Amino acid sequence: MFKSGLNIKGYFHLQKFTFHRLGIDITTRSAHVTRIYLLILQIVALATILISMASYSWQHIQDIGEVTNAMTPFMQATITLWKIWLVIYRRREMAEIVENIYLISAKASTKELTHLIQENNRERLMNTAYYYSVLNTGMLALTAPVLVSFIQYLRLGEFSYILVLKATYPIDYARPLNYFLIWLWSAVSIYGVIYGSVSVDSLYSWYIHNLVGNFKILQSKLVSAESTADLSERRTHIYYCIAYHQRIIAMTEQLNLIYQPIVFVQFSLNALQICFLAYQIGSGVVATVDLPFLFLFMISVGIQLMIYSYGGQHLQNESVNVSKSIYQTINSSAWPIDLRKVLLISMMRAQKPSKLTGIFFDVDLPLFLWVWRTAGSYVTLLRSVDQKNL
Repeated sequence: MFKSGLNIKGYFHLQKFTFHRLGIDITTRSAHVTRIYLLILQIVALATILISMASYSWQHIQDIGEVTNAMTPFMQATITLWKIWLVIYRRREMAEIVENIYLISAKASTKELTHLIQENNRERLMNTAYYYSVLNTGMLALTAPVLVSFIQYLRLGEFSYILVLKATYPIDYARPLNYFLIWLWSAVSIYGVIYGSVSVDSLYSWYIHNLVGNFKILQSKLVSAESTADLSERRTHIYYCIAYHQRIIAMTEQLNLIYQPIVFVQFSLNALQICFLAYQIGSGVVATVDLPFLFLFMISVGIQLMIYSYGGQHLQNESVNVSKSIYQTINSSAWPIDLRKVLLISMMRAQKPSKLTGIFFDVDLPLFLWVWRTAGSYVTLLRSVDQKNL
């Protein structure tokens, strides 16, 4: 799909890498599955571990500490499995938007390309931080239980068989071979969570920043049109800007349709997930050795939410800025009346911000704050229930 990276450092690199790890080539228009067995293995591992964690939570329903311990990764695995299913179902549409954004961006001049470079640098830094945060969380989840069990073996002469994920398993895990098989099962599930989450979330961020970059390019084109001396050339330039604007809006609307169900599930479950994490950290129901993992998990969830919330807000702000650029343009005496009327229609459309939604809500920074406030309310409720049980 990409003949070049538009001379932008790291252009689409993380997205290509994480989707490849997932088993999908997102850089082709067909977005074909390159490693179907790997993809199926991740889906099966996630689906089965979800059933096991749900069963464990039901068996320990009276113990809030155990329930929150099991439900925290349960929420993330549920979100990830939902994302993977939607990617499989709509991967061709996602690849089509990638190609369309690339093709329209490839027409930018050297001067206009600076806007895309700025936005892609911002996207790359945010997504790289997110990827390593999620990766380190997963690695810590896998290695910490084994390491603690091994240390206890050296100190006490007995291996503790500490599980990676709290779940009901069909075999006795207090045996070396069974413990290894369960650890391997958990490792495949966590692998799916890492690359299922990062691939979809980083692609969302790439979409947003490149659409914003094109909104900025549009504003630059409007400014440069005013300096065009020839009236017919200026008219051609303006009609191109109007078509360019409509194309960006169409891509934004298509992106919104694809990500609506993802965003809805993401923000609905993240509030509960943060609640469970905050409860475990603040109530002392977990061992001290588990706190680094919980803090890192909380940071990863926070970055994940910020990617969506900041991205939605960033897109809204920049789409509205187009109307300001048009307003400045139509007030110039250098423009004939007929072109002002044409631009006036575009300005009215630009005053309506391009939004991304989660079906029932807009994705913006106030939504980010709402999730944390809701999670705080849930924590208060859990503590009151826990005190009554005491």
